[in-house]
Amino acid sequence: MQRWNPESRTFVSYTPEKRKYPLLNNELRQQLQKIEPSSDGMMKYFPCMVVLSTGKQFDRVYLAEADSYIKIWGVWPDDDQGKRFIRVEDVASIHPSPYRLPSQLAQKMYKAGESGMGYCVFTLEFRDGFAQAYLCGNAIDFVSLPAGKTMADVIDLIPHKGRNGQQMQKLDYWWCFFSMEQK
Repeated sequence: MQRWNPESRTFVSYTPEKRKYPLLNNELRQQLQKIEPSSDGMMKYFPCMVVLSTGKQFDRVYLAEADSYIKIWGVWPDDDQGKRFIRVEDVASIHPSPYRLPSQLAQKMYKAGESGMGYCVFTLEFRDGFAQAYLCGNAIDFVSLPAGKTMADVIDLIPHKGRNGQQMQKLDYWWCFFSMEQK
């Protein structure tokens, strides 16, 4: 696999090493079960908010099973300048995120697939008739909203619509990995 090295401005060989992440404890597993996952057909993402043992809160986090993540994404977040990472060992609690798109709408985009190589374009429609186009990577659950709008105002997502309009971007998010129990 090749990945871009911004320092040398060239593509370099990259092979992700095998990593082992901890299992979720019972309390975190129960909290995670309350988060409806998104799925792109190849893996499940759990878009949520987490509170760390230090009390620090992160509102936009994807919890994911580590082996599924690396098979799809191909590079660990701490090896990729464009990604952010939180250690699952530091997570004290998991909650729904107020910045998450309604899951049934995010699923429409995941089901439709990429709009182009490595990106998604879509338009959100709001209760008052307003529409806003977005340009995101392949993780689309966390987007900024126009002033005065909340996620409760979003009524539909139209995949691949909005290429020629003024596009808003996704919000920054973090990855957090866990392992599945071995059977």
